[in-house]
Amino acid sequence: MPYNWSIADACEIPKDFLELANSDTLLARLLMNRGVTNTSLASYFLDLNAIQEQSPFEIPEMYKAFLRVKKAILDKEKIVIFGDYDVDGTSSVALMYRCFKAIGISVGYYIPNRFSEGYGLNNDAIKTIKQEMQADLLITCDCGISNFNEVEFANSLELDVIITDHHSIPATPPNSIANCNPKTLAAEHPLHFLPGVGVAYKLASLILDEFLEKKDAEFFKNDLLDLVALGMVADLAPLLSENRYLTIKGLRVLAKTSKVGLRELLKISGVEIDPDAEHIGFGIGPRINAAGRLDNALDAVQLMISDDVQEAKELALQLDLSNKERQILCNEIFDSALKKIEEDPDILDNNVIVLADASWHHGVIGIVASRLLERFHLPVFLIAIEDEIAKSSVRCIDVQGLDLFAEMTEIQTKTNLFAKFGGHKMAAGFSVKIENLDSLIQEINKHFKNKLANKDLKKTIKIDAALACQELTENLVTRINKLAPFGLANPSPNFVIGPLEIKRIKALGQEQKHLKLFLAQASESRLFEAVIWNRAQEFLENHKIGDQLVFVFQAKINDFMQMRSFQLDIKDWNSEENLDMDTLFARFRKKIEAKT
Repeated sequence: MPYNWSIADACEIPKDFLELANSDTLLARLLMNRGVTNTSLASYFLDLNAIQEQSPFEIPEMYKAFLRVKKAILDKEKIVIFGDYDVDGTSSVALMYRCFKAIGISVGYYIPNRFSEGYGLNNDAIKTIKQEMQADLLITCDCGISNFNEVEFANSLELDVIITDHHSIPATPPNSIANCNPKTLAAEHPLHFLPGVGVAYKLASLILDEFLEKKDAEFFKNDLLDLVALGMVADLAPLLSENRYLTIKGLRVLAKTSKVGLRELLKISGVEIDPDAEHIGFGIGPRINAAGRLDNALDAVQLMISDDVQEAKELALQLDLSNKERQILCNEIFDSALKKIEEDPDILDNNVIVLADASWHHGVIGIVASRLLERFHLPVFLIAIEDEIAKSSVRCIDVQGLDLFAEMTEIQTKTNLFAKFGGHKMAAGFSVKIENLDSLIQEINKHFKNKLANKDLKKTIKIDAALACQELTENLVTRINKLAPFGLANPSPNFVIGPLEIKRIKALGQEQKHLKLFLAQASESRLFEAVIWNRAQEFLENHKIGDQLVFVFQAKINDFMQMRSFQLDIKDWNSEENLDMDTLFARFRKKIEAKT
């Protein structure tokens, strides 16, 4: 896969912005590259002490939701929390459960089964919640905004519904007591990109403030932030504005969490130091998700609300085993999908990958779709065929003018082939009747072939700055980490450097898919340690010791066996003759001299 290199523009930095960055021009530049262009937004990175949390009432209809919850509590009505089966949904349910427990209220909770019920509200679940759980009020978490018919059904049973969600809002939202969705706010609003757990936290904050003394309310609000960080990072919420603020606070709480289930999950995930966003994204989150992907997510919620150490140990072990099973399934489906593409490479000509199979486990196809997107850099629709219905997970590339939910809405308006669909700009899901599957696949292929016909579909690596060798120090990593945690909308910075000569090459890993390089600048004795992940064969087919290359990298600290060293995490490379070096280096460094 060829890559486009896109180096950030080197425009002037406003004086007040530079002052906030303590005269660190590189830090200021990195923020501006992420769309952080004023001191108010920059404060979320550089001066958290100046930040005030946004009022929950900034979210439209939150006041209506609060009043209805208050009435239910005072009238001793039965409340049930309904959540999605992913980390965002289950952490939201656990958060709301713990909120009500803190004020002495017992509530029920309901997590739908991915396989028998699917995503969101369904009428059978609503019947159970009303008739068997005897609920008077249902509060959704991370779902519900697309469930117009289901809310009408709940209304017919005299079951009031409050929706807390963050997914794209349909043209006709549900007729609920309140639809609390930050997507109704302007895109530049600090709460616009809150995930489901963030919306649940805002409602919980109001409940705690209303029914507890101020000191106790502040204690419990802070204690819930580890759950907020879990859902925030695992759901790939943009780590800007209030999302970033809540995540940082939540990671601090997670490091000393009082929740025995999370403590056991940290242990079994191998997190022995202060947890960060990567620990959630690659360790804790997948284990929580595994419960809902393979069976039922009730175990995940129980882990997060349990106060029993032995129960927590057993649940953490079960989630770990489920995650290992999930990994095996993902590898099998990924290999199966690759084989389909190898056998019919014309699939890629449609500017989209649409694959279906009756042997695929629909609980894990979303993960495989992300891996295929990374490999081919095309939108991916993976479809698991189950009896009379097929269910799909969809992932999208970041291309200007492409919005996955909008594209699927357009297809549905034209064909009415989806039985059900929903999601975001970058990720979605749907179900379709088997008799409509072939027609739908044809429509998806045709739609994206036309939509992306004139688009450059090469993967673009965005480069933040060109650096000189003398800037490659541990201090560089320390400065960069002021912007952590990294994630969606705040990626770990990419830098370009070179040309550097390859002095040594060492294969890494059992299957030798990775490489360690030792690099040096011409006539310099200092060796730079670098790693290349999963691209060993590609590199070795084209390069050898003695070659001089320009590298795109991320700056890391290698802390293996307590021996700290600066390391380049190589993302891509090219030869000097293939590059416009003036563009990469000279133009940029005319205006930017990073403070060392």
